[in-house]
Amino acid sequence: MTRFLFWRVLTAVPTLFGMSLIAFFIVSLAPGDPVLQELRAMGSVPSPADVAALRAEYGLDKPVILRYAAWLGRAVRGEFGTSIASGRSVLAEISIHLPATLMLAASALAGAITISLALGVAAVSADRGVAAVLRTLTVVVVSVPSFWLALLLIYVFVMQLGWARLVGDGTPGDLVLPAITLSLASGAALGRMVRERIRAEMCEDHARLAIAKGLSPARILLHHIAPRIIGPLATAWANTLGGLLGGAVIVESIFGWPGLGQLILQAIAQRDFPVIQAYLVFMGLGYFATSLLADVTVILTDPQLRREVGHD
Repeated sequence: MTRFLFWRVLTAVPTLFGMSLIAFFIVSLAPGDPVLQELRAMGSVPSPADVAALRAEYGLDKPVILRYAAWLGRAVRGEFGTSIASGRSVLAEISIHLPATLMLAASALAGAITISLALGVAAVSADRGVAAVLRTLTVVVVSVPSFWLALLLIYVFVMQLGWARLVGDGTPGDLVLPAITLSLASGAALGRMVRERIRAEMCEDHARLAIAKGLSPARILLHHIAPRIIGPLATAWANTLGGLLGGAVIVESIFGWPGLGQLILQAIAQRDFPVIQAYLVFMGLGYFATSLLADVTVILTDPQLRREVGHD
């Protein structure tokens, strides 16, 4: 396993390097001057000398390739510079908002897994009419944009029922609606995968033999089908977690959840390049970490792969 992890990380280095290159150049070549943006936000009329001094302070007066080399050297050491808007360390800014995003993503993933398993099992075990209704409901939920679903939940649970508040302070109670918003679409999409996996396994000989022996559907599902589909499902769940980490920006903004979504939207508005670049790198690392976790889970749940990796 150690050798597999080493080669997995080693082969990911070119991908991570390309990701950092794209993240830096896309942000650096975007229109807008962060120094002018910040000075105007402070209500001052910038002079050319002030602008030149600040650009030199943040290294924006150098050629973009030299700036990338210097930025990459610092990023490898875990240093992403200073926020132009706040003057604080970029890592300090991210560390303030990251726990809230991780909490939201973890809650949404738990909800998505629960919804997917419930929909998948129900669609297989129910009669044709109920299964058709569930499939239609799944397609509808997957097709609805997250921002529209968020607004619908706000209208029902905040404006009509009064069960939640629109502007919260980051408490667990304020987590419910954004977590539901993110988990519904992901859970519906994963539910289709669970359904197809279960149906495919039920056609295999081992499942037919279990049915012929008269085993209960619950026993067949837990002991004969679940062990064979847990690997692919774990991969899908891990990839979903990566998507939730990077895709919660709009939902966090709508519900006022103090996560990275709030930070990145503010950074985009203020042209805070160091924060935007660090955010893109962290999202890329998040996808890599969740993908690696999925690969490890597949190996641990598949005896044949576990023996092959152990033998290597």
